[in-house]
Formats: sequence, structure tokens, C-alpha cells
Amino acid sequence: MLNMHFLLYIFVVMNRFNRFFVPAVAGAFALAPFFSSCSSSSSAGTDDDDSIISYEDGQNPFASSSSVEESGDQGGDKGNSEEGKSGDDKPSDSKKSSSSRSKDGDKPTPQSAAVADWMPVSAAATETVSSEEVLADAKKVVNGSCGPMTDEIDKGGMATWAFYRAAGDVFDQIMSPFVWTFDDGKVLKGNGMDKVNKTYETSGVYKASLNVDGNEIECDPLRVQGIPITVTSCKAAKNSVNAGETITWTVEAESEAEITGYSWKSSDAEVSGSGTSATMVATGEMHKKNVSATVSVTNSDKTVLDYTCESVSVVDPNQVDVVIAYSTEDASKAFTGGQTLVAQYPPNAVNCQLVCGAQGDGVILEIDGEEYKINWSANITPKTCKNGSAAGTKITVKASMQVTCYVTY
Repeated sequence: MLNMHFLLYIFVVMNRFNRFFVPAVAGAFALAPFFSSCSSSSSAGTDDDDSIISYEDGQNPFASSSSVEESGDQGGDKGNSEEGKSGDDKPSDSKKSSSSRSKDGDKPTPQSAAVADWMPVSAAATETVSSEEVLADAKKVVNGSCGPMTDEIDKGGMATWAFYRAAGDVFDQIMSPFVWTFDDGKVLKGNGMDKVNKTYETSGVYKASLNVDGNEIECDPLRVQGIPITVTSCKAAKNSVNAGETITWTVEAESEAEITGYSWKSSDAEVSGSGTSATMVATGEMHKKNVSATVSVTNSDKTVLDYTCESVSVVDPNQVDVVIAYSTEDASKAFTGGQTLVAQYPPNAVNCQLVCGAQGDGVILEIDGEEYKINWSANITPKTCKNGSAAGTKITVKASMQVTCYVTY
């Protein structure tokens, strides 16, 4: 005869199938009086504890279905969000099959049920292993780029290599064969395998290639850093130079590992130097620009640190930035840096003056290398300005704050 043992057995079975859980509970309570009467009649002449079921830890029939071993139905309906969490906070299959945004903000990376078994169950999981499934036939529909999601990691860390789709749709990507090949000879395979995890125990620069849907792609490299390097400074000998002069930078760096080299580069011009100092010749093309250099410091543990040095402003006195008309105060002719101006004096001028005004006291104005202090305004006769006809005279002006100048005589 049915007894309470059978009732609990039915309850546990129904609990394993979430879609039958609510009907099971309703049915169990509806039949409880019947089973109770049957149990009381069948338990006559037995010990009281015969009707008590004991469970080992983790086998509580009243626990959420997430405490039960994962079903093989990958990517299926797992019920509500609470039922999708296990005791160790691993994401449920429903979360594994959801789409995520890539670092370029354009490529979703859905994971199909067919490949869910080889994917790590959490973001900080273990290395990816190849799928045992048979690879699909390549159609050469899916293509794009690949690379590490983080350009640099520390030695002993794990890198995630990702594919970024540019051709083909999401469904094509899910069904396409992926073959990742790393420079240590390791190969990872799987249909729809658009992300893989790999651990690196040695510092250096590492590469990878990907064959996706029959298309070969070279991935961006990964740098694995070892013992750190600290750059305390990279200073310029002068804050500003004229075109034709030489800029010099000096770097100071330290590390627990031996520093093995310095390399220099700049997007502004060629940099000469392979040690702790480097030079660059300022050119007219750098006029009114702030130029800089980047030094890469390397140590014996293959760590590389890129450091941007102090910038230097360049002025070409032979270039004219502003033409100042006679006796015209024009706010558009204000000076905040190393501009070169032409003072347009009339031919009958017997002397030349530069009238400059500022919005305060103690403003420093430098004209052709000579400093002048301005308290709101000043009449200045530059040394390069000759008496008589001064038309076309070039004057280089630098100011500690915005200054407006015009010429008179």
C-alpha cells in the first residue's frame, strides 16, 4: 500500500523537472490526506522511525533544482533566475547561451548549445580545451579579426583570445568551425569557438592565428609582463626650442631585474639614441607644436615598459603667424605662445613701437628672447625693430598669459 515514503519519492522526482514542479506540489498536497491514511494503516505493528526518511548532505528534496546535478539539456529552459544558480555561483546554462558584447562594441558572441560543454562555466575558470565534436564543413562565409581581449597580462595569468566578426551573421558564426593555433604548438578546436582561455607562465610577446570557417587570420599579439619596471622620470633639457635646435631627453628607470635596453621613437621626427638619453632635431614643420618621444625600457625578465617623456614646444622664428596692422588693436591678434609676427609700419615711420595689453599685472612678455613685464599695458620698442621703415619686421612673441599687441610710431 502507498505510504509516506512513496509521497516523498514522487516529490523528489518532480522537483528534478522544473516545468512539473508546481503541479507536483499541488498534487502532493491534494493527495496528502489519502497517503496519510494509507501510511497510518500500513505502519501498524512497525517501529515509529520506519516512516522517517534520512538524507545525506546535499540531498534535501526541498532544495532548489539548482542543487541537483546539471542536466545534459544544454541551453534549454532552466526556469527562473534563482533556479539557475548553483551552490558555487557558477552561471546556469541559460546564462552561458546568452549573447555578450565584444570590446569593439559591435560583435555579439553567442554560444550554441552544441559547444557549451567545452566552454568554461565561469569567467575566471580554467583553460579552454578542444571540443570532441566533429568540425563542421567550412563555407568561408565568416571572417573578421582576432586578438587578446587584454593587450597585456602578468606572468602566470590567463588571457582570453577572441574573434571579432566582420563578415557573416551570428548563426553562421555559431555553426562555423574554429581552429586556434598558438606559437607554443597548442591547438584548440570547436564549432562556434569564438573565445578561448590560455595561461602563460613565462613573460614575453606571444602570437596566435585562427582559422575560422576556412579563412586564415593572424591575431594581434599578447604581451606577458614579468618583474616590473619603474620609470621615475624622462625629462627634456629645455622646455622650448627654435627650429634647427636639438632636443635632448634623459630617462631614469629601475627594476629588480637587470635593465637590458632602451629604445626610442616619436611620431614627430626621428629620434637618435639607444641608451638612457636620446636626441631629436626640431624642424620648421614642428612650428607651434609640442613634440615628445617615447622610450621602451626592457629588463632581463622580458618585461617592457613604454613611457612618454616630457613634451617640448617648438617655434620657427622664420614663419609668420600674425600680421599686425598699424595702430589697430585687434583681439584676434592676441598672443599666448611663441608666435612670429610681422609689424606693418608705414614707410614714413621714424620709430617703431609695439603696444601690448594684458588682463592683469605682472604678465611676462618675451620678444625675441628679451623679457618685458607688463602691468596691464606697456609700450615696447623691440631691438629688432629699426627706426625708419620697419615694414615687414619679424618679431617672435611669447607670453605668460594672453596678450594683445598692435604697432604704432
